[in-house]
Amino acid sequence: MKWAGWCILVAGLAGCAGAKKVELKKEAIGRFRVGVPEAVKAASRSQRIYGVRVEAAQLGAWALRMAELGEKVVSRPTMASGVEAVWYRQASDLILEARQVRGETAVTIVRDAPEGKEAVAERLSGDVLAAYVEGTAAGFCIGPGAIRMGPSLSESVRMVWKGIGNSVRVEFSTQTVTSPDTKTFMDVDEERGFAGLAGGSFAVLRERNRTVAGMAGREIWITIGLPGKEPQVRFTWHFAGVGREGTKPKIDIVGKSGTTDQAALEAAWEAMLPSIETVPVK
Repeated sequence: MKWAGWCILVAGLAGCAGAKKVELKKEAIGRFRVGVPEAVKAASRSQRIYGVRVEAAQLGAWALRMAELGEKVVSRPTMASGVEAVWYRQASDLILEARQVRGETAVTIVRDAPEGKEAVAERLSGDVLAAYVEGTAAGFCIGPGAIRMGPSLSESVRMVWKGIGNSVRVEFSTQTVTSPDTKTFMDVDEERGFAGLAGGSFAVLRERNRTVAGMAGREIWITIGLPGKEPQVRFTWHFAGVGREGTKPKIDIVGKSGTTDQAALEAAWEAMLPSIETVPVK
């Protein structure tokens, strides 16, 4: 096992003699903040609010994006001052893509719409752009700033981190729900059946209720071994969510690694989960 990685990740938390203390850095995404070790890097990130995909993009990315779209562009609508926007066709869908430079950040939105409903999508997307505030972690966080709008019934986020050991991957995702999701990651029967059919091995390392940031969820750790492949470890924590409550979406945290990196995954998991907290709406 990679004990050096273990010590670096939890130094000052669990304690490894002689290891240098590494503070957790906070990543704000959606309605939450998550502490991650400095060595961990975000591999991907996505956010939606009011059904609009929104992100903080590089300042120089717009020209490259327009070159990629090319002949797909069907119109260039006039929105608010400083907003660049295009409608383009993708298969049978019409998609609005727009951006506005705010300080050091280019805020980009993407929203689809049925033909004839373009004006509605433009108004909603314009409201999302206008609500962006740079340098704040209150509202619906998208990285360097946040969308300062009240919770909606159509919000989702997904963030993936890598850089722990050779195979560790941690994913944090949320989705607003109309009713609690009491099926996802709630038991191990499906995984046990899959492993058995494939002629593999299966073991439950942990299965218990666990409260994170005041939310009562379900935690499961399993290992799966399939013929000819390195055994894999998967940790999950699932919060079912509260129906029609934007600040209490369902939450899934999933950590995966090969068994050789299990110690590093455990260290990251036990550092990250207790660090999760909600952010103020305003």
